[in-house]
Amino acid sequence: MKIKQRKYLSEKEALNWLVDNSETLLGIEFEKNAYGDKFFGCDFRYDERLGRTEDGRYCITEELEVTEDTVLPRLACVHSKTNNISCYNDISLKRVMGLARFDFINYKLIYLQNPDGSIGELIWTKQKGMVD
Repeated sequence: MKIKQRKYLSEKEALNWLVDNSETLLGIEFEKNAYGDKFFGCDFRYDERLGRTEDGRYCITEELEVTEDTVLPRLACVHSKTNNISCYNDISLKRVMGLARFDFINYKLIYLQNPDGSIGELIWTKQKGMVD
């Protein structure tokens, strides 16, 4: 299963992401500042995959291949019998299932949870396992 995930990056991380993931790098030149320290300057064409937030961070939206071992930022799990919801942060589906067995809980549905707390995309069901 593939999902789209938004990541927030610092300026340095955004630069590294651009160098590693796009064809937008036009050139790197080493220069010296007024103190004689070397640094590099580079030019980029606009890359629509990289956005900027109001607080100065950069954000990218990338596709992520999800398996049972993939650590996901937020999950919302629906209990089979009570329809109660358990929420987890920074956890894999395999770990969630392990915790559920430890607590004698069965889940019928597992969703990604959006950053605002709303329920996102369905990623697992009791009948089918991972949803495509």
